[in-house]
Amino acid sequence: MDATTSPATTHAPSRISWVLGLALGLLVIAGALTYSHLNDRITGLEKQSSEAQATLNALTEKSHLSAAEIERLRSTTAHVAQAVTSTSTELASTRRKAAALAQQAAQTAQEVDSVKQDTSNKLGSINGDLSGVKGEVTGVKTDVASTKADLEATKMQLQRAVGDLGIQSGLIAHTREDLEALRRKGDRDYFEFSLTKSKNPTRVGPISIALKKADPKHERFTAVLFADDQKIEKKDKTINEPVQFYTGRGHALHEMVVNQISKNKITGYISAPKYADGAAR
Repeated sequence: MDATTSPATTHAPSRISWVLGLALGLLVIAGALTYSHLNDRITGLEKQSSEAQATLNALTEKSHLSAAEIERLRSTTAHVAQAVTSTSTELASTRRKAAALAQQAAQTAQEVDSVKQDTSNKLGSINGDLSGVKGEVTGVKTDVASTKADLEATKMQLQRAVGDLGIQSGLIAHTREDLEALRRKGDRDYFEFSLTKSKNPTRVGPISIALKKADPKHERFTAVLFADDQKIEKKDKTINEPVQFYTGRGHALHEMVVNQISKNKITGYISAPKYADGAAR
């Protein structure tokens, strides 16, 4: 070292180097800090970018879903619009039909009123006619009642006719219906017959009968009765005449009535007491 060099001159380069070193260190530290800051910013930006991308993807997905929903809404709206149009058309048709039905109902009501009026007029006329008919019917009923009374009186005379033996007869049946009515009374026994002309007698109830003659013109007949070993001839007897005779152990009165006389044939019945032989039949 030169004896003329001063200490300040000797330490000057060292200070410069220290200052430079310090400055360089500061620069390095500043660079490191700047790098770290930038790195953090880059990381934050990348994170924001990722989040933005995710958001974008979500928005895109939502955008696609909204479009599908919008399409479905459009389809549904179109279907509803079509249904509304169809319903409107049907409603208009229904209104036309209702109007036509209302018109028909009004016409029918007028026709019903007309028929009612006509029916009322006819009923009035019929009621008037019925009043007249009722008066006539009342008169006819009176006449019928009077005639019936006369017939009943005549019938009683016929039913209680005196027999050929001069004895008051029981009830006389002129028809099959009368005979059935007498049977229902249960007072006597009745035996029907229909005989043709013959020499051989036919058994009828308690007796036997042989027809000898039948005269339809004069309504007369002749017959022979066989009862209790007796032969009784009844000659020229008339229709519905009680032909009387006695037979049986009790010697009870019997009657023969002929209701019909034709050529060689008679039809009638035998009336016998229920206890003619002294014992119940």
